[in-house]
Amino acid sequence: MIFKTLISGVLREAIAKKIFLGFFIISTLILLGFLVFLNTESVTGVAAMAGNDINEFVIGSETFILSVSYLLLITFCLIGVSSIIPSMLEKGNIDLLLSKPVSRSTIILGKFTGGLILIFGSLVYLLGGVWLMVSLKFGYWNASFLSSIFMLTFSFAVIYSLVIFIGIISQSSILSILINIFLIFLICPFLASRETFLFQFVTNNVGQFIINFFYYILPKPGDLQVITANIIKKEKIESWQPVVTSALFLITFLSASIYLFKKKDY
Repeated sequence: MIFKTLISGVLREAIAKKIFLGFFIISTLILLGFLVFLNTESVTGVAAMAGNDINEFVIGSETFILSVSYLLLITFCLIGVSSIIPSMLEKGNIDLLLSKPVSRSTIILGKFTGGLILIFGSLVYLLGGVWLMVSLKFGYWNASFLSSIFMLTFSFAVIYSLVIFIGIISQSSILSILINIFLIFLICPFLASRETFLFQFVTNNVGQFIINFFYYILPKPGDLQVITANIIKKEKIESWQPVVTSALFLITFLSASIYLFKKKDY
């Protein structure tokens, strides 16, 4: 019961701060823009040329859409929830929360779950809308595309665990956003290119070990994007290692957040 109250509290906060409204307006604008794009003569002409290969055309289009929007969607979701923990820790809010008969670990897990439900619902609206438009337009229903909703939610959950951790330490939503954007768009892609780029310049074993170490312990949004694309294209997944190591990152930082929240004196 208390856990449900915490989750509904996150959703009520999202409504009060217009986060829900922001997601809805931006997602609707994207969907309307995509609807216009689908009905342009060039797209209709290319689809007609595809003929019997329309299934491959649809899968290729869906994969392309997700490839160009994957990291942006995670960042968009990240900005939407970054204020949840700092807001909770504000004087007055935290006093009221801790006066209730609820454990601190339940509070963090409730905030975490509430954020995931908020983002999952937003992604269902946006990506479900894209899937519905493409399927109705071309008559091919590629259900695999819907798996991207779950993979994006998982990718967000990994980053959100770090947002909660930074929020508890710093009580700053801006710092959480900056660190995560730095991680998503710079550090993680740089480490992911280690075998094709970095190791051409770092040839000694110690240097390569250090680079590999940071690659494996940090989140891998780019690799998760590749796995999602392979699922949409119904291709074989070469390795689930990015999912496993990202899940370990999530568990580690969520556990550390709970530990710190229990130790802090508010």
